[in-house]
Amino acid sequence: MTTNIPQETWVPCPAPAVSDTIRWREPLWDKPNKPRGKPDKIGEQMVTAKLTAMGELVELQVIDVKRLSLIDGAKDGPSKIKKGDVIRRKVSSIKMGGCEKLLQGA
Repeated sequence: MTTNIPQETWVPCPAPAVSDTIRWREPLWDKPNKPRGKPDKIGEQMVTAKLTAMGELVELQVIDVKRLSLIDGAKDGPSKIKKGDVIRRKVSSIKMGGCEKLLQGA
């Protein structure tokens, strides 16, 4: 007996549009060590979201967040974003993370 599990097909997305389901990598940040210091990068996560509005910042409805890596010695804390959150990002930030688009009907 063979079951057909639909496979997701992701393609590079140079210009996301409203209603696209996209995913990208972004850094995980921890609190700074010093009161006025920069936040420390502690790892990387993959965010999957549906683009709901375009502008200077794009608005996205989070579908999934996966932690990809954690730097040695970093404490494993909760992610700042979770499924169902509405987040805003610059398109340039999303493109830096290797933006990919889900092909519909694939």
